[in-house]
Amino acid sequence: MMSKMNFNARVMNVFSDMGTNYDEINNLMHDVALGREIFSDGVAISKREANDKIHEFSLNILGITDCKNTKEVRRGLRDNGRAWFDIIEDTIEDTVQIGLQDNEWFNSVVDNRQIDYHDRIDFYVDDDATLSVAKVGESHHSHILQRIGGGKKFSITTERHAVKVGADINKYIAGQVDWATFIAKITDAYIKDVQALIFNEVDNVTSQMPVTTGFVGSGVLNATNKDDFDDIIANVSYANNGADVVIMGSKSALKKITGMADVSWGAEAQKNNIMTTGNLGLYEGTQLVEIPNRFADKTYDRNKMVFNDNKLYFMPVIGDEGKFVKFVDEGDTEISEITERDSKYTSDIMTYEVQRRYGVAVVLGRQIGQWTITP
Repeated sequence: MMSKMNFNARVMNVFSDMGTNYDEINNLMHDVALGREIFSDGVAISKREANDKIHEFSLNILGITDCKNTKEVRRGLRDNGRAWFDIIEDTIEDTVQIGLQDNEWFNSVVDNRQIDYHDRIDFYVDDDATLSVAKVGESHHSHILQRIGGGKKFSITTERHAVKVGADINKYIAGQVDWATFIAKITDAYIKDVQALIFNEVDNVTSQMPVTTGFVGSGVLNATNKDDFDDIIANVSYANNGADVVIMGSKSALKKITGMADVSWGAEAQKNNIMTTGNLGLYEGTQLVEIPNRFADKTYDRNKMVFNDNKLYFMPVIGDEGKFVKFVDEGDTEISEITERDSKYTSDIMTYEVQRRYGVAVVLGRQIGQWTITP
């Protein structure tokens, strides 16, 4: 990878003075960020030693001798930030991709395709289907909705998305957070952005289904409505050639299923796995998968959740070709310096964004199910 990076003489001197090179630093950054066993010069080292080495390297690249000196930090980022960003972008690229794939809900619903910058990938539709392509601006969602016939291909246009990371960068340089925490903050911000985009599509998907009778229901989850609820599970399976079905929803929504029957929840020893995969338990043999929910903003209003707490979805398990959410991640992670004019003080405020390109489309050619929980 060294040959692919064009560093100036000052950066190369930092590598030389520290007795290392790009490949070694890049591997160290990846190992710490991903929680792997850490080696330096073939010898296992502690997480703290690795964090210290990465932090020392970062300060040297930025030309900062006193990480508590605000003016020196600002000038270091201004003058040498681009070289540092070029080095750490690869780590962010990989942690975002791994973080997205390390969730059972994402893996069950999303046909996830990773492509190189400016490449194109075509999706093939063998049955008539409704295609909804999401285009996301800074403050709204807009959609292109069309019917596409069987035997046709379509592609997804990617859009650039950005999350602000200036505060996280400053905390890392000041030594207030370690490398793993710093990368995790950026990774988490991106995963939340992608999830919010996909949640918006999933929440509206049943309106595109060709048949809703027997597949869409509502009501209190109690013994009275149990037969209707169970019929949806059966109908989704029948409509998809006997495929297994999973029920997906927020933790709050899934727990309400206990109003109809006993649910076999994950054992205490499985909690760590639950946090990673989203597997919660079984309802009479049907797997329950948690959609990780959160507040939409810092008003912490339960009526403003990212995902609807009163919706349950019945999804057939039919492989990538049946996953109705198509997600194309062009990657190309880039950290950019953004200058914002502060009219009050008539000065330029420097902030930083991590930018990536991706796009989402929903292709509904198969039957799924939905239940809206009422009080």
